[in-house]
Amino acid sequence: MNLFNYKNVNRRWFSSIRVKFVVVYVLVNIIALQLIGLFFTAQLRTSNINNFEQNIIEQEKILNYHIREELDKDAKNGDNDEQSTGTTAESEANKTDGNASANAKSGIAKLISEFNIQKLLSVSIIDSNSKIVASSSKNGNDEYLAKRSFDPLVSQVLKTGESAKKIQNNVELGKRVWIYVSPIKQGNEVIGVVSLMADIESVYQDINSITKIFIIGTILSILITTIIGFVASKTVTSSIEKMSSQVKKMASGNYGTVVGIDTNDEIGDLAKVFNKISKRIEEEQAVTETERRKLATIIESMMDGIITTDNNGRIILINTSAEDMIGARDEDIFIGKDALKILNITEYEHIGDIIEAEDSLLVNASKTDESLLLRAEFSKIVKEEKEDLTQMSTELEGYIIVLYDVTDQERQEKERREFVSTVSHELRTPLTTMNSYIEALEEGVINDKELAPQFIDTIHKETNRMIRMVNELLQLGKMDIKEEHYDKEFIDINKLIEQIATRFELTHPEKNFIKYISKTPIFVEGDQDKLTQVFDNIMNNAIKYSPNGKNITIRVRQNYNHNRVNISIKDEGVGIPLVHIDKIFNRFYRVDKSRQRSMGGTGLGLALAKNIIEAHKGRIWAQSREGYGTIIFVTLPCERIDDEWL
Repeated sequence: MNLFNYKNVNRRWFSSIRVKFVVVYVLVNIIALQLIGLFFTAQLRTSNINNFEQNIIEQEKILNYHIREELDKDAKNGDNDEQSTGTTAESEANKTDGNASANAKSGIAKLISEFNIQKLLSVSIIDSNSKIVASSSKNGNDEYLAKRSFDPLVSQVLKTGESAKKIQNNVELGKRVWIYVSPIKQGNEVIGVVSLMADIESVYQDINSITKIFIIGTILSILITTIIGFVASKTVTSSIEKMSSQVKKMASGNYGTVVGIDTNDEIGDLAKVFNKISKRIEEEQAVTETERRKLATIIESMMDGIITTDNNGRIILINTSAEDMIGARDEDIFIGKDALKILNITEYEHIGDIIEAEDSLLVNASKTDESLLLRAEFSKIVKEEKEDLTQMSTELEGYIIVLYDVTDQERQEKERREFVSTVSHELRTPLTTMNSYIEALEEGVINDKELAPQFIDTIHKETNRMIRMVNELLQLGKMDIKEEHYDKEFIDINKLIEQIATRFELTHPEKNFIKYISKTPIFVEGDQDKLTQVFDNIMNNAIKYSPNGKNITIRVRQNYNHNRVNISIKDEGVGIPLVHIDKIFNRFYRVDKSRQRSMGGTGLGLALAKNIIEAHKGRIWAQSREGYGTIIFVTLPCERIDDEWL
């Protein structure tokens, strides 16, 4: 492992929740122990010092009492001597006072020598003139006893008459000592003080020893707390680590795994919610992926070209139809390229300019061997975001270009012109025939008993054909402009086909009709007269082009998956060449024009049938094999009623 990776691992380890949990846990423990330790140490120091001082003060009170007794005793002896001797000389008086003072000092010194308190270093008795009367450390040293005390604490007590104390460092002893000065009173008069000095260092040493023990205990507690913290945090962080691992799997696209946490705490609740979210995301992802595939399939299967670009006009998606229209079948050629350059649009610099000017453009994509005219429609792809409850913001994400092949429109326009020309021709032909026959009749053929009826019959047939042609043209025209009226009702298609087939069986006994029609009703919503016209036309064509003795097969079947009924009428005639099969539903289109006219056809029957079927939301098409016959298929939306409801 290199240094960089080592640093990253360390950084990650120190930033982990487990370490943070333990650090917080230990810090809280340390703070608590420190607060407890400070309070305990302070209280312990205060308590020990107070006990130390109180013990010595109580003993000092006893010593102070005995010293006052010695002084009182000395004073009484002095009074007795004065009464027994009477008036004396000044020298005698001084001698008596000195002896009395010596007796008092001797008694006080004895008291001090007998005054024994543990940790007491020295005791001094100082009179009101700040002279040392007696001392435990310097007892019997007259030079010392004659000296004056300059201790500020002594002066303070002599002045105020109140006890005083202090703690100070003794340089000679090299330790801290406690000094206590207490007044000696006779009545309200301060006649001296008692000065005590005790070794208080041992108290502090005891406190320090206890503090050291507490610090060692704190360190041990921290170590134990850290170990317990890591163990305890494992129970929490392990669940989080499991969820973190699951999140990483989800980020990589794996939503199937489940976090295996079954506890009744907040982590367990979080894990349950997390598993539900994971499952929901998996389901939504599956739905999204399904929809994406559907959309991709739809886009790829669309006949129209689809191009999507970014907001700079660069191609990010193009379907196969668009590739075919442009003239290449390689997506990599177009991805990332400028759409306007690909479409050879030079009058605009950006798609946004086109949208501002107009919604669509005509694009000439003609090739050397084929003319191709495209209509390109442009629109924006925007992302809507709700900023607050009242405002919506939109962000431009790109553009979509839809390409329509409008070459057929031009072809249809051409066909429309040809249709007008054909109609004129078709109307002119019977009129010319009728005019010729009428002229012949006028010229004397009318007197010919053989030819006259034939001419009149031909004129009659041509007249009827013209009437049918005009009526069918009018009907087709109404359909084109959506003015044809349909009286729709629910029709039992099985019954309708059965009636039509039976009628043709009676009128054309020379044909063999084979029927596969169920008795169970299949209902179609439609105009009965129009549908009858359609199937009559198909049956007539089948009869016309089927030799006598051949079969005409009629089938009616229901597609339960799509709620549609399929009707097929098959003949065994000459069939239709493959090159003509897709054109037989065009107006005036004839495979054999001479034979069509000779049979009285107008060339509009199948075109009219197609329009009627499409108006019923159905579809009509043909299959044929030259020399074997033709099948006309019709499919219509339907509803089926089962036998049990009849």
